[in-house]
Amino acid sequence: MSFKKLKKSFGLMFVILSAIVMLFLLFRNDDLPNLFKAVRSINSNYIAIALAYIFIFWFLEATMIYSLIVKFTDHGKNLRTFWLAVKVTMIGQYYSNITPLATGGQPVQLYVLKDDNISLSNGTAILISKFLLFQIGVTVYSFCLAIYKIKLLTNYHNGASIFIVAGLTLNMIMLSAIILIAFNQQILLKLCEGIFKLLNKIHVLKDVTKIMDKTEKFILEYKKSIGKLKEDYCFTIKMYAITFIQLTIFFSTTFFVYKSLNLNKSTITDIICLQAFLYMAVSFIPTPGTAGASEVGFMLLLGHLFPANIISTALLLWRGISYYFSLIFSGAFSFAVTTLGKKKIIV
Repeated sequence: MSFKKLKKSFGLMFVILSAIVMLFLLFRNDDLPNLFKAVRSINSNYIAIALAYIFIFWFLEATMIYSLIVKFTDHGKNLRTFWLAVKVTMIGQYYSNITPLATGGQPVQLYVLKDDNISLSNGTAILISKFLLFQIGVTVYSFCLAIYKIKLLTNYHNGASIFIVAGLTLNMIMLSAIILIAFNQQILLKLCEGIFKLLNKIHVLKDVTKIMDKTEKFILEYKKSIGKLKEDYCFTIKMYAITFIQLTIFFSTTFFVYKSLNLNKSTITDIICLQAFLYMAVSFIPTPGTAGASEVGFMLLLGHLFPANIISTALLLWRGISYYFSLIFSGAFSFAVTTLGKKKIIV
């Protein structure tokens, strides 16, 4: 078995094992009877809405990729191009779900684009642009929510505050790096060089020159994509508008899980705010699907919204809809269009 196949298999096994461990921890005492009781009282209409929102999220993702393909290539505005965008979206979802830090998504998406006669340079520009739009969008979105809901966030004094601070800090660092790439990449290169030399001194990194060459190439690719987005402000603003709608849709699924359990005390804006910070805090956790960190973060940030006797049910519903449903559906889609379509994609 090749290393790439082994990596994919490890990701799937890790996800399955994490799910088993989560179930064991949740129901190791007497929570199982509570689960059955809570399930019987679930309002399935809200669960249906939450699942529909996942599909809307994917549709908006495909719409953005479709727009970027049309802008950066000679592909026309037609159903064939949109179907390509759907494939890029869903296959990317699957491989992102089973690899640490979602690192498997972009390489396989690049393969799908290349398979449709899109050059590597254009494919890279499309995927980098999509990443930039999402990363900047989620940081600005969450920062605005933090200002709007500052009283809600200052009420946290336990481990949840660490999640909030960590999420903001990591994403602000990422946003700062993107700004430096756009306006003064030399400062960023000097910062990277200083960090690499320090890692070299403590014997963590061996070849500073080699890693700096890769870093310069990486920054150059991002600078080109940023330049293309800056060329058409109307297009970029439209993409950000879609991103903000997409984020609202995705974070709202937690609210419908909340409503499905016949709860009414918290508002949708409070839950979206907390969910946004949970996403930011765990997005850099190096486990497939941020397994482990997502569950802990949910309990810390949103656990107080649910009565103690149904918190386990709430966690299972939220994780089941936001992650495991996505994993299963995107996996089935990937199998259908690659294996059944006689195209093999291996990451």
